[in-house]
Amino acid sequence: PEADRAEALALADALGPHAARVPVTAPKTGTGRAYCAAPVLDVATAVLAMEHGLIPPTPHVRDVCHDLDLVTGRARPAEPRTALVLARGLMGSNSALVLRRGAVPPEGG
Repeated sequence: PEADRAEALALADALGPHAARVPVTAPKTGTGRAYCAAPVLDVATAVLAMEHGLIPPTPHVRDVCHDLDLVTGRARPAEPRTALVLARGLMGSNSALVLRRGAVPPEGG
């Protein structure tokens, strides 16, 4: 819980006044500790969310205790152009990956 709170505060700080409007999800709460595969699952989730225009809910979370727009309950339609994927390791490692959707090619071209 302490590390989750620190991560939520860092996100809120990075997003500034947009923190309450940027949808956040944490797919790891549904898969548990996947060790080295966890960041890969989170990246795949982010890519699929951008591709399908749907932010998946954070599984098994009902009470949101941080000042973020945590998606819970059901998937939320959205058109994200950018995704931030955070990974936190057991031995204190932290990483961040920013994904940005490319331009959509014109039909037939």
